[in-house]
Amino acid sequence: MLHEYSIRASGTCGQETIAISQRSEGQHPFVAWHGITAVNRFWFWDVLWPRGAVYLTGLPGHGPIGPLPPGQAESWTPEHFIDCGVDTLRQLAEGRPATIIGHSTGGMIALGIAQKAPELVARLILISPVVWHDLRGIVWLWQRCAFSPALLRQVVRASLGAGRASYLAFMGALNAFIADRRGFYGNWKISRTVAHGYEHMRSTPLEGIAGTTRVLCQADMRPIVGQNPTSIPTLIIHGDRDPIIPLAQSRWLAQRLPNAELHVAHRAGHLPYAEQEDSINAAVARWLDAHPLA
Repeated sequence: MLHEYSIRASGTCGQETIAISQRSEGQHPFVAWHGITAVNRFWFWDVLWPRGAVYLTGLPGHGPIGPLPPGQAESWTPEHFIDCGVDTLRQLAEGRPATIIGHSTGGMIALGIAQKAPELVARLILISPVVWHDLRGIVWLWQRCAFSPALLRQVVRASLGAGRASYLAFMGALNAFIADRRGFYGNWKISRTVAHGYEHMRSTPLEGIAGTTRVLCQADMRPIVGQNPTSIPTLIIHGDRDPIIPLAQSRWLAQRLPNAELHVAHRAGHLPYAEQEDSINAAVARWLDAHPLA
């Protein structure tokens, strides 16, 4: 099934329109947040569909949500993203503790929810999560321009323009995020999934990506984790050749969360769930079975 709609979620900077894609039904909710520039349709997670109700959840300013109000994205903070995540989770799960999943920027959100509202979270899965602001690759370049909103918009537009104009150019640009090219481009789901989500990706306002970049410049989960680390069962997955987020961030996190397991995807980059889908799905399934719901 595919049920797509949007909700309004509240955070410290006001309300946001959040794109939602429900992919399955069931008693237990799974709620997943993607990363910067991605959209809900770029997620796979069919391995989870038989296990419950799977909701794929957009970031503020991402997906087919229409234009952002002028200046709105310039006020965003990590706290705002996390609070919007808490509100989104309350609405989707209706008070039931959920298994939450976050990739990259979505990992920061999911970790923040687990720290701030642990009563809403039964299990936590983090994939290449942003733990603090020390990033690499194209996102590093955007961060360097974040001091000037006008310059940042221009650089984001220049960086993404070719991929938004051409599907083939976009497929090629994904090389900047991956390491296991054979696993990624050899996965038959990739071209189907990217084609399915391409128009949604093109509809993401550039202001949303620029605003999310400024959020990433401010991101630092180390103080809250260091002061009161969540004991929620946590699976952390990270590629050892991630060109965007250093593996050291996930190692730091795994050493401090008392109930965390780190799965290092060897030879994988920033998209291990796509580069090595079968092995990552197997690791997730084993971990879920080892941590049954109460």
